[in-house]
Amino acid sequence: MPQLHFGTGRTVITPPTGVELCGYGPYIERRSTAVHQDLHSTALALSDGDGIFVWVSNDLVWTDRALVDETHRIVRGRYGLEPARVVITNTHTHSGPASMKTVAWGKWDEEYTAGLPERFADAIGQAVSKLEPGRVGFGKTSVPDLSVNRVDEGGEADVEALLMRVDDSRGRMRAAAMNFSAHPVTLGADTVICGDYPADAIGKMEGKREDLRMLFLQGSCGDLNCRGFGEGMDMMQANGSLLADHVLPALDSIETTADVELDGDTYEVALPTEVPDRSELEAELAEYRDRLKASNADADPGENRKLRFEVDWRTQRLELLDGPHPQRLEFSVSWMRINDSVLLAHPLELFLTYGKQIQSASPFPNTMVIGYANETVGYLARPQDFEQEGFGWYAAVFAPRICRHLPFEPEAGGVFRDHLIAMLHRISQNTPTA
Repeated sequence: MPQLHFGTGRTVITPPTGVELCGYGPYIERRSTAVHQDLHSTALALSDGDGIFVWVSNDLVWTDRALVDETHRIVRGRYGLEPARVVITNTHTHSGPASMKTVAWGKWDEEYTAGLPERFADAIGQAVSKLEPGRVGFGKTSVPDLSVNRVDEGGEADVEALLMRVDDSRGRMRAAAMNFSAHPVTLGADTVICGDYPADAIGKMEGKREDLRMLFLQGSCGDLNCRGFGEGMDMMQANGSLLADHVLPALDSIETTADVELDGDTYEVALPTEVPDRSELEAELAEYRDRLKASNADADPGENRKLRFEVDWRTQRLELLDGPHPQRLEFSVSWMRINDSVLLAHPLELFLTYGKQIQSASPFPNTMVIGYANETVGYLARPQDFEQEGFGWYAAVFAPRICRHLPFEPEAGGVFRDHLIAMLHRISQNTPTA
């Protein structure tokens, strides 16, 4: 079998203070006031001598498709890397800048975001320019109490982190990835720039291992928060310690091998969307425009923001109806096989039940299901969430208004799950046997 080669890279992607942060309400202008820790773009390159695969983890809430496309253009021209083999993921910290164009959920800063593809590309360039012989292995560890269900009280949460360890030829751990599911929202709507608990955990683990570079690969956290939502800095650091204290000893115990088979690709998936009635949408838009026009400077600012949002998302939705195929939403899914382990990356905020079902049906003993990859689409909820009150309805029906697409049909989650399970079996069938 071929010898593994690996490389890592990292760049700082911290925005300047004053840039608006993303999330927590329409047009709230949550401008950053301080930097608690730098945000990073961290790249891991893996090669079997035949080709190079690169996976990137950014301390960002998400990335716009335009940023990903520009990054792919740069690295293809500069390093000869095909876009299908360069996967850009995000930790989904809610204490980062608006890095995807949304309706009302954080202002897009042109100067800052224009520089992001170059910074992503620099991290990738560092990784591919210093490939060296290495070893790779996989494992897992329990992480109790960090992940909590925010849709179903007492419902299922993630209790296990899936791990990948990469050593140099001397057996010294030099890179690692952890795949875990929980929204990084400990700081809530604070105005400090921070990678939240994933970045805190990474800082603590890297501080204990010389020359280690770690990536956090966010999992199926659509219906999951971390513990202590909005409780502040002390809780954020406690969450980081909880993750680090469980992951680092588990990484130390993983056995690695120099022999490697690598494979991977990116392909398109289409999911069904619910197409609204145009005349009803036009009537609603006219009503809200009238209400917004009738409001005055003495009106409640919060109410004005809501009216503005009601106008803007309906305007966006009418534009979508004039697109080539409003009845479906197309996006990319990427995968990489490393021996008997697979990494799957998609742009969704997948509910945990789908991620677990994909892993349970996988023919591979280690299957990482990773969200917020490349562009970001938003939540993929369960059929019952389209009807029941609470956060499930928000994810299924309300959030697509923010993410600039029509809501999925209730069966879309099952369709996506079945797509990925079938894909995993095709990968397995095409995997050479020893």
